[in-house]
Amino acid sequence: MLKRRTDDEKEAKRLQKESAAEDKQRERVMVAFFESPAGRARQAFEQGDAVFQYSIDVHTNQAVVVPMVGAYATPKATTDPTDILNSVCNEGWELVNGSFVFLELGSESRDKFMASGQQVAVKGTVIGYYLFKRCEPNKRETKLPWEAVSAGSQQPVA
Repeated sequence: MLKRRTDDEKEAKRLQKESAAEDKQRERVMVAFFESPAGRARQAFEQGDAVFQYSIDVHTNQAVVVPMVGAYATPKATTDPTDILNSVCNEGWELVNGSFVFLELGSESRDKFMASGQQVAVKGTVIGYYLFKRCEPNKRETKLPWEAVSAGSQQPVA
């Protein structure tokens, strides 16, 4: 009888730990969601905002200067913004406008090898600015952010 009680207590403690771990994970997912573009869009929609603006770094160039060879910039692509824009639209927004700006973050230069002048490589990033307007028909109802299912894949979207 005592052995059974001890086993039951151990099982109860194990279940309690699992529940606490699940609660922590749920909390982390919720915090991450509401810091994401879709989460911020959901908050703006629930506040009754008429417009929502979001910007994303869509492309980065790194300046590379190689002595005695030259200077060039290598592209480094970031995540595809299409998924982000779709997730914002699914929160009840319609894309009105998008524009792009190159933000120079610096440059590196070297004197030309065995010639006059300089070679310059510019580093920077392209920022996409997107303006959305409220669009009730686009709003997809979901209970919790991690329970949203994309229409095509039937996989949970976080």
